[in-house]
Amino acid sequence: MAIKSILTSQTDFTGEFPVSEKTVALWRFNEATPDSNNMLADDSGHNRNFFVSGWSGTSANLSSGRLGRYFRQNIINPTSEKTHLVATNDGSFFSDLGEKIVVGGWINPTTYSVGQTYIPIFNTRQGPGQPIFYVSLFQGRLRLMLYNSSGSLIYDQTETPTIPLKNNGWYFIASIIEVNSKRVQNLLCDRSDGAVWQSPVRTFTGDLNQSCVADIVMGMHANTYYYAGGFDDWFYEKDSSLTMEDLIFYFKSSILANGGDSTADVDALVDPGSVILKATSGVYAQSGQFYSIAAACGLSGTGRVSVTSEYIAGITSISLVETSTSDDLSSWTEWQAIGTSGELLSPNREYIRYRITLSTQDTSRTPKLLEIQLHDIPKPPYERLGFARPVVLDTNGAWEAVLENAFDIVVTSEVNGADILEFKLPFHDSKRETLDNEKQVQIVNDVYRIRTITDEKSSDGRVVTQVYAEAAFYDLSFSAEKEPMEFVAETPEVPMRYALLNTGWSLGNVTVNTKRTWQSTEKNALAILRTIQNIHGGDLIFDSANRLVHLLTFGGTDSGALFCYRKNMKSIQRVVDTRSLITRLYAYGKDGITFASINGNKEYVEDYSYSSEVRVGTLDASSISNPYQLLEFANMRLAQYAKPRISYVLSAMDLSVLTGYEHEAWKLGDIVTVDDRDLNLSVKTRVVRRQYNLQEPWKTVLELSTTLRELGDSSAVWDKAADILSSADVLDRQEVKDLVPFNHLRNSRADDGLTYWLSSGFTVDPNNGVSGSASFKAEGVLGMTKSLSQTVYPASRKSYTFSAQIASENLQKGPNGKVGIEVVIEYEDGSTETRFIDLY
Repeated sequence: MAIKSILTSQTDFTGEFPVSEKTVALWRFNEATPDSNNMLADDSGHNRNFFVSGWSGTSANLSSGRLGRYFRQNIINPTSEKTHLVATNDGSFFSDLGEKIVVGGWINPTTYSVGQTYIPIFNTRQGPGQPIFYVSLFQGRLRLMLYNSSGSLIYDQTETPTIPLKNNGWYFIASIIEVNSKRVQNLLCDRSDGAVWQSPVRTFTGDLNQSCVADIVMGMHANTYYYAGGFDDWFYEKDSSLTMEDLIFYFKSSILANGGDSTADVDALVDPGSVILKATSGVYAQSGQFYSIAAACGLSGTGRVSVTSEYIAGITSISLVETSTSDDLSSWTEWQAIGTSGELLSPNREYIRYRITLSTQDTSRTPKLLEIQLHDIPKPPYERLGFARPVVLDTNGAWEAVLENAFDIVVTSEVNGADILEFKLPFHDSKRETLDNEKQVQIVNDVYRIRTITDEKSSDGRVVTQVYAEAAFYDLSFSAEKEPMEFVAETPEVPMRYALLNTGWSLGNVTVNTKRTWQSTEKNALAILRTIQNIHGGDLIFDSANRLVHLLTFGGTDSGALFCYRKNMKSIQRVVDTRSLITRLYAYGKDGITFASINGNKEYVEDYSYSSEVRVGTLDASSISNPYQLLEFANMRLAQYAKPRISYVLSAMDLSVLTGYEHEAWKLGDIVTVDDRDLNLSVKTRVVRRQYNLQEPWKTVLELSTTLRELGDSSAVWDKAADILSSADVLDRQEVKDLVPFNHLRNSRADDGLTYWLSSGFTVDPNNGVSGSASFKAEGVLGMTKSLSQTVYPASRKSYTFSAQIASENLQKGPNGKVGIEVVIEYEDGSTETRFIDLY
């Protein structure tokens, strides 16, 4: 997905003329009054301010208009008021002109200026020294004069536009002067009807006065001739890259925007770079419609609009986002609201504009619009996973190469968990050069980022490139560091928006409506989102193509798909697992709070629907500070822990890739039916993990009903390393907490003494625990081995994580001493392998 256009600056919101690196000076006239020296600011940042001559005692003022304020002069009697503007040349105004100079801006003439013979606009004839150019009106028509270094006139042309100037009309005028090519072209545009007139390209002889040191004077010549009316957004550029097309685009685009319009109920001037509701005497309007300038559209596929804003839930909001599109900036389609996930529903045209409604329920507060992005989502070359091939994307998100010769293409994804892509490519394939770390690869609508590239040569001389890529949402783990944040009785939308702020991702659909009071201490966006899902429940779904994050009560459908032996199922394994069964669950929240006071003085909840045996577990919910929500959270988790984990692992074919079997389609998270007479099995269950073979869909492996791990992993170690034990590392408190619900070890906190453990020299310390009240303890003896062991029987996974909280005191090792975790791995063929993780 590529970003087609972004609107985020003041000029995007107001329609004011933008500053560029070639701008010598730009005067917006947005002040309420000149400063104490009667100066008006140069908004280019070069400090070439205008002095207002004839401010006091005249009709001169800074009036409210369409682009903020504008300067108005000589309205009563120009010959007696004699107001004009002077920018003193510091010697650099006209040095190093480059190939092109451009001057222009908005005028708002009166009857006087339209009717008189000579009306100065932008003047260098007042000295000092010789002039370079002079923009004026001659009998209401645009006139441009050019001079050489001796002061001789080398060009003088009065145009006869098809647009007549009228009293109190607003017109954008500009002149392009090509210094070396010696060509000139003028522009006149009428805001009232959008009319545009451009002169023929004309030529001049002689050389411009590039040694000019004259001041710039607006609205006066020879202390005799004066302009009456308004000026706004006047600019002068040298060595400019502006073309006539650029100036026309600016005009047609700018007249659409209202962020600077004094009559609008929105304001894009008071807080530059944002749009808020307009305030009058400290009271904001209840609602207002903002209109943007035009931006590039012309999509290669479908479009999605994302809006970044600041708001207070239930009080202020961006209540409606609408779009309109055009091919010529003149004829526009009807306004159309975007879809619920930001889908662009207006027809695809060359240009787009936005109408956005801001609202507030409290007129002392306002929402703030910060940015509008249009994303271009190319139509994928493949519409189904079956037989699809990886597509390499360039830096703009466009297709760079389709890897037709890729093989062993496998997508492994889980509900609320990992999502990775692995494939191989012949090393000498012509498209191998398109592969590089951190480039993006598209599979149908999903986008992955390449993390590892391995080139391997086998004993037969065959060279293959292996690629491992992670889903685009893994990048959220590298977001800017998030500060701790307290959420009080909030639905998940609020913390999700906080997590996604400034990440380039937006909030999608949220159907989970639980409220939680908790504190987020995670440092990155992905960790916060995982915590939100853990606390609120539901399915966290990442839409990489649209860069949206959804939290749905149920992220699938009842697909109607049937898996049956000798139809589309080759093998099946059913696992009923009670190793993690818990019937009594203690829960501890922030600062050790419990829900005993609202639960009959019991710090635990119980569920004996499956087993009458008391099996105790402890839930660390230290981010939750509300006892009622802690109780609700404990009951939600106990509902999962008090039942056996029943999972089905089957090897099956995706029949939906075949003609006539489209109805057999299913996706991750869907409900499917599994039928096997030999196992006396007919059950509806959920696809919670899939290992989809794109090249050979009949080799797809599914895990149904439940996963033994629900957390995705941004480091890519868990799913990538099939038989590698990572070296020991220190886990923080949150990481340990995340691992606990998926722990294969029984009684891992010593809550039940040494039950399930085989101890040789270890005891239980009932008073010094970390996540619980107890811990295992051993006092070392020189020349003696002490151990604590347990055998576990994990389900089908390629890799596992070992974690422990460890403390030591006065620990000294002998010559052959070791402190660590010894892992004995038994494989399916009965062979074993021992590995040691050194902890000290």
